[in-house]
Amino acid sequence: MKAVEAPLERVARGVAVVACAWFAFAAAWGCFQIPGAGHNDGSSAAVALHALPIVRWHILYPSSDTFGSAPPSPATYYCHHPFGVFYLSALIEFVLGKHDIVVHLPAILMSIAIPPLLFSIAKKHWGVIAGAASACGYVVVPIAVGFANYHNLETICIFGTLLFFWGLSHHRMAASVAGLVVVCSGDWIGYVLIAPLLAWGFLRAFVLPRGWTPRFRFAWYARWWAICVVIATSSALLWLGLFYKADKIGEWLGAGEMRAGGQDSPLRTALEVRKDWIDFSFTPFAIGLGKLMAPLCILRAIAVRDDCEFYAVSVLFGAVVQYVVFKRGADVHIFWPHYFAAYFALALGQLSATTAFVVRRVTERTLASRCSGWVALGLGLAPALAMTPDGVRSLSIWRRTGGKYDDHGSPFRSEIDMLYIVKNIVAPRTPIGASVDQHPTIPLSWEHRWSAMRLPHPSPQPEVFAKDAARHPIWFARPSELGTDEQVRIAAAAHVEVYGDAWVVDQSAGPGPFDAWRVVEREPNVFEWLLYGGWEPMRSISPTPDPLLTWEWRVHFGQPANAPSTSNADSLEDLRILHNIAAFRGDATRVAELRKQILVQLDHTVTADFSQGLRLQGVRLTHGTRPCIEVWFEANGPTAGRAAFAVRSVVEAPASLSLMPADRTERDMGVLPPRISTKLWRPGFLYKIEIVLNHRIGRERYWGYWASQDGTEAPGRIDSPSPLVLATVP
Repeated sequence: MKAVEAPLERVARGVAVVACAWFAFAAAWGCFQIPGAGHNDGSSAAVALHALPIVRWHILYPSSDTFGSAPPSPATYYCHHPFGVFYLSALIEFVLGKHDIVVHLPAILMSIAIPPLLFSIAKKHWGVIAGAASACGYVVVPIAVGFANYHNLETICIFGTLLFFWGLSHHRMAASVAGLVVVCSGDWIGYVLIAPLLAWGFLRAFVLPRGWTPRFRFAWYARWWAICVVIATSSALLWLGLFYKADKIGEWLGAGEMRAGGQDSPLRTALEVRKDWIDFSFTPFAIGLGKLMAPLCILRAIAVRDDCEFYAVSVLFGAVVQYVVFKRGADVHIFWPHYFAAYFALALGQLSATTAFVVRRVTERTLASRCSGWVALGLGLAPALAMTPDGVRSLSIWRRTGGKYDDHGSPFRSEIDMLYIVKNIVAPRTPIGASVDQHPTIPLSWEHRWSAMRLPHPSPQPEVFAKDAARHPIWFARPSELGTDEQVRIAAAAHVEVYGDAWVVDQSAGPGPFDAWRVVEREPNVFEWLLYGGWEPMRSISPTPDPLLTWEWRVHFGQPANAPSTSNADSLEDLRILHNIAAFRGDATRVAELRKQILVQLDHTVTADFSQGLRLQGVRLTHGTRPCIEVWFEANGPTAGRAAFAVRSVVEAPASLSLMPADRTERDMGVLPPRISTKLWRPGFLYKIEIVLNHRIGRERYWGYWASQDGTEAPGRIDSPSPLVLATVP
């Protein structure tokens, strides 16, 4: 094989370096952010929490009993998968302690290593152009980009498999065995990912005639194969033995049966249901190319009969088993086909090598032979270049939705606004070992437990002057999730502290009027954007209660409320409350003046009249780290029942330079009850409802309507029968 020219090799290496740097950024971006809801954050936080007892009590088992005062019992042990992810988290927690970064750090470190491993494997066997194509192919697959920081089963298995391949390719026994240990401790599917290669290794070493395969060092190869088989078998027996000792075999079998359910429905039907997920995770272009490359990989394996030609085939086999056999898991979890990204990258290296071979043969007797290497490089990188716009754009979508994308049209909330309050207000006021009382509408989820580092306890209302308050001093809730009667009852019985959409009650204190603190949200600077991510604003809490917000809460609940004397407004929200103060006082001149200042900042071409005296005065589309639509209503008094503003969206057209078709899912953006119940709204007051866009790739149209929360008739649009289109976002 003719050596690649130095300039071409430098360019190929440079492209690979850029690809590795991009993926390192994608993995580490926002690593200091509070872990929120969703697959990426919530599930990774669950792993970190289950690992804490390993560090604290020096046990072998991950456990859901994170905050107990004694070693956890076997009943709490988590024995569905091998313990590799938990051991990695435990190691990081032992070194760094309980910090938000430890939730994702193991996955970040492994993900950073994946593109260099791909480059080195492909370069070793097929040349530097194939190495660049393989590395670049992985780092632009949207699902690989989105779950680069996901510390659960997929990343550890992909990393372990590639390290296993790399060690074999470079004849590094220790590295290959280490990769095998990692993949076999990651998940049961890890054994399936490596099984085809080990089966081929047996044929190559002990069955096929020596001349049928490329020359190899038999003694080294046979020793490598035997060690791998012994380790794979021993590790499986180890995990099953630990499960048996904890009396968890039945639970393990039940978990596998649950994930494998749904086999009665045809695969074609399941794939059609998941089509939008699959298209977003890979792009139809990558899916089609991956299908075309599968026969090529098999033909190369049959024709060349070398280990490296079985790498992509082996990963493809494991990915198909994972996706087809465990059907119910694939129906629920968008990340289920993550393994296909590793297959795509390895297969792209083989395709690039094949393309380079064909180009050289076609041009070797022509003047174009001098350019054959550059042509091969361009063709090898073309798939990755075509996918780059979608791969880059997908990153922020994965992050702000916690890896859920559109969740089959279900509403999604990151919870980070509440988790910020839990971390900075609730947890510091709750002693270690005490529990945190929270309203049942607050999910008992892993991200809440991680931020609180306390045991959550559902409680429908605060216990004022609780005798055992030291054991559960703080109660909190989202006022937007409370019924009107609940809001009124709690406000009368307790001293409620308000922090945005959070109510906090000190259960050792008595009742009192509202105090509301301002939660200041601002755009991050460049360093904050890198460390905390560009999908959530930076937050801080005012040192003292805010007089404007405090007045608004008190006046709606009939509490003594002295209007602040200030007329200065630092924000549009301040103008809104100053307007309401003027309306409360009956100062028509001041109302008109303030309304004019507000409306000039709104798109007041979007207006609508609703029954029960509600009028949409305008909308505002905000940009930045968390794009939102604000809808501004004027009330003519309380509504008949508790109402919420519902928003839906649909993608009307694909984006420019995108390989993704328009998502077909009509998405429920959420039914958004205002923080202050509409049954308490006052005549002439202005109210703002904020909807986080969670914008998908393409031109997306958002529309809204009022929905009832208590069975009463919701306000309906009376000025037009048409849907109320709030905005169309390209």
